[in-house]
Amino acid sequence: MLSRVADSLYWMGRYLERAENITRLLLVTEDFSTETQGLAEDLVQTAWKDMLSTFPSAQLTREITPFAPLSVPYLHAFFTDQANPYSIHFSIRKARENARSVREALTLEVFLALNETFRALETYEKKGMPDLPAFRDALTITHKGIFTVVGAIDHTSTHDEGWRFLKLGESLERCYRSVLVLRTKLPALLAAEARGDAPLYYTQWRTLLRSLSSLENYRRVYGARLEPNLVVGFLLFDPDSPRSVRYGASAIRDYLAAISGPAELTTPARIIGKLHADLRYDDGAQMRRGDFVGLLDHVVGELAKTHDAIATQYFVT
Repeated sequence: MLSRVADSLYWMGRYLERAENITRLLLVTEDFSTETQGLAEDLVQTAWKDMLSTFPSAQLTREITPFAPLSVPYLHAFFTDQANPYSIHFSIRKARENARSVREALTLEVFLALNETFRALETYEKKGMPDLPAFRDALTITHKGIFTVVGAIDHTSTHDEGWRFLKLGESLERCYRSVLVLRTKLPALLAAEARGDAPLYYTQWRTLLRSLSSLENYRRVYGARLEPNLVVGFLLFDPDSPRSVRYGASAIRDYLAAISGPAELTTPARIIGKLHADLRYDDGAQMRRGDFVGLLDHVVGELAKTHDAIATQYFVT
């Protein structure tokens, strides 16, 4: 496969996954904001500001006025703002541009689904969002559109080398962004205690699980027990939940092995292989140490090294 094609498919996967992550986080944060409004305004403000920590290069392009809901500037910045490199519109546009450059590597169903989702976003931008219900409806429709594109990729594409590069980009973006969400939210959550307002405390933990599409998967394992240590262990080390850090490292490792072949151990495969081994075999010791911030910082660094090594191995000509 040409390195140009592999590069475009890899970034198409990353941008699609990034758009899905942003859409989900906006929907979940808006839910949390609505649920706790008037009860804990400081937590609501922190929840929205966490978006800027999860996507460090993002900036608000509209001022926060005293009369508008707190969420409005964030929804504008992360949904339809073309200049924000971490807006849904920007990510879908970049995914579409990469898809157009390798049109021959994609099925008609994939390209049509992606194009329809992009055109819908352009419509929302032109019409504007008059109120919060309009934002929420548009976000929900966009989320479904992204899932349609991902479903078309998996169910209509040949699972060949190009598909593996696309899924590699998707897996690396998913794991990287999940780690950043945990790095942003865990310190404050672990420092808090369930004192006077236990329902609000557990709402924050439930929101964290929803932020990573893991609430239902967590309940299948632990039922109604919403204990911080169980939540942290599940999101970091569960071998089967698709949003856990360990599962993400495993998926990246497997796609790299499928691309290079079982006999060749490339530089990116070595980096992610070591990280996966740490997450798989040292999970108990890491839970006892409790240095989750240090662990997450280490994972972020190793994922960044993996991306750089992938680019050097496959894309640099």
